[in-house]
Amino acid sequence: MALSTSLVFSAGDGQENVYPEQILLVPRLGLVVVADAPGSGEDGRAGLRMAIEAVRGHLDRNEDILQRFARNPDPELRDRILGLVNEGFARAAQELFAFARRRPAVRILLDLVLVVGPDAFVGHLGDGRVYLVRRGLVHQLTVDHAGGDGPNAFDLLGPGPEESAGSTAGRSFSRSLGPQPQVVVETLCLELAPEDRFVVSTAHAYRALPEGILGARLAGEPLTRLGEAFRDDAGPDVALVAGCLQLGSGDPYSLDSAAMRLAILLPMPLFAHVNARELRSIAQATRPRTLPAGTVVFEEGQPGSELFLVISGGVDILKGGKPIAQFGPGSNFGEMAMLDEPGRSATAVAGVDSEVLVVPREAFFAMLRSNPGLAVKILWNLSLGLSANLRSTSARLAEVEGTAKGGYGARES
Repeated sequence: MALSTSLVFSAGDGQENVYPEQILLVPRLGLVVVADAPGSGEDGRAGLRMAIEAVRGHLDRNEDILQRFARNPDPELRDRILGLVNEGFARAAQELFAFARRRPAVRILLDLVLVVGPDAFVGHLGDGRVYLVRRGLVHQLTVDHAGGDGPNAFDLLGPGPEESAGSTAGRSFSRSLGPQPQVVVETLCLELAPEDRFVVSTAHAYRALPEGILGARLAGEPLTRLGEAFRDDAGPDVALVAGCLQLGSGDPYSLDSAAMRLAILLPMPLFAHVNARELRSIAQATRPRTLPAGTVVFEEGQPGSELFLVISGGVDILKGGKPIAQFGPGSNFGEMAMLDEPGRSATAVAGVDSEVLVVPREAFFAMLRSNPGLAVKILWNLSLGLSANLRSTSARLAEVEGTAKGGYGARES
């Protein structure tokens, strides 16, 4: 599988502690690692090198497992690779804990993407971002570990009067490497699609660039020109740090492709009254997933924490093994999981080869917290949809009850 890689680096005006060694690209392993040490100075620079090498070294030592999975991608090896990502972060946490005992300002944030065979594995800690660009749409795969008062939490000094647009001062984190010998890491695995592009970035890019410009650059620029485009938009004074990896040539999808897929989402009742900018924000919070015909999306009784948006194909909903509904392109299902996490009330199965966008509950509420106006629209539409479903269910129950009463009366006569 051909991979293209590139890096985005600009030291800016020198007020931020950014260094070229924050980015590691290993095409042989399909690996991109980006670390950050905000506010930590030279001690932080040494710490981020330690963290990156701890993760990279652990994957190097277990390269045979990666090669076996590339040749034969079975579920057991997939789980083992997710375990390797967790173990790499665990080793980094132990080393940084020992290093930071005498250097209390050192806090390291780390993100990685590992492409092996048909899958990509993601590890995330901090407020860096992992973006996936697929068929013209940008998806933010990670949720910021911002705020919090747990054992890993820390705050940097607030922004000063001369803070630049892309400055990362004033950041607060709930998880980082350094303060504790153990840390909770977010990991995920997703199936690859042709020409998938991954961009692993520190907080500098999304703090410096408006969402619309950032998304257009991620989806619309050739990989080799991405760094130049970011610098043109952010300006020469802003620090930028990112590592990029793409399957294939590194050429972007046409923005017409993104517009076409957004056009599928726009008519959904859930997104009534949502404008184009807000719709792009929603698309960013999703994770794309391909469903070969017969794939069980979820089963009746399983815990639920995801909403699904159908882009192509169709998904059948089964109750007690019997079909009760079908959802095609432009439909959504699983919305009850956005309000609570009960057992699924039915089973969902892909009736044909399908593509869906998955909205994790955590990402859904993070998006709504960041945009109160969008939150009002989505929650209002969600409540209207649930109310309509309740009325429909009540009508069907009344019909069934009436039929049953009529049957009893006939037998009595």
